[in-house]
Amino acid sequence: MIGRATPTAAAGRRPGAPERGAGSVLVLAAVMVVVAVLLAVTTLGSGYRARHRAAAAADLAALAAAETLRSGGDPCAAADKVSTANDARLRSCAVEGWEVTVAAAASITGPLRLLPDPVRRARAGFDRPPVVAEVKVGEWPHPVAGDYRVTARFGDKGSMWASGRHTGVDFAAAPGTPVVAVAPGTVVAAGASGGPYGRRVVIDHGSVTTHYAHLSAVHVVPGSEVGTGQRIGAVGSTGNTTGPHLHLEVRIGGVPHDPYTVLRDAG
Repeated sequence: MIGRATPTAAAGRRPGAPERGAGSVLVLAAVMVVVAVLLAVTTLGSGYRARHRAAAAADLAALAAAETLRSGGDPCAAADKVSTANDARLRSCAVEGWEVTVAAAASITGPLRLLPDPVRRARAGFDRPPVVAEVKVGEWPHPVAGDYRVTARFGDKGSMWASGRHTGVDFAAAPGTPVVAVAPGTVVAAGASGGPYGRRVVIDHGSVTTHYAHLSAVHVVPGSEVGTGQRIGAVGSTGNTTGPHLHLEVRIGGVPHDPYTVLRDAG
């Protein structure tokens, strides 16, 4: 007698029915897609908020710095304080004349917080005040109130200067020798320059500015008015130097000119 065949699991499956486990794979794939979308949305949102915080902090820091510059205080210290108060970090602060440029960064949070933090920049300033007095070119005293010797003249060639030529006159003197203003004017920059000039003072005399670089000490602040012969700093070797000296630049319309054309008894 022929026995009845026992149905198998395959024979008992409905035609077209998915294999066991296929549904789990689809669910897992859907979950992964949802997680990826949420991750992307979270990251984009975090980046947007970080950029917004950086931009707002930079704007407010620049305004605070400009106002502090007007009052004779430290503009970059004010910018740093305002940046921190607005959940950002001050990345840079530069003072040029009566204008302050700052850069602030804010941290990205969330899954991709290792991405570079966004940085935003802002600039603020105001019209400079009237010049204190007219400058009589050719009657300026020397800027070093003490013994010195000239070690580099305007236009000297050399690889130690970025432009290939010297843009001022170098007065070698003992560290701490007083440096004085060669003409009356308004201080537009004072302190660390963050570049090859080291600590410097810049004085605006109208269409002419004088730059005193590599100072060991600074005795004036931006916004202050100075007279001829007033002490503004001390000889040093900050920045790119090979020894203590004062680097004096005279710029007319922003272009360096030979200081010997305006210094009294130069030669």
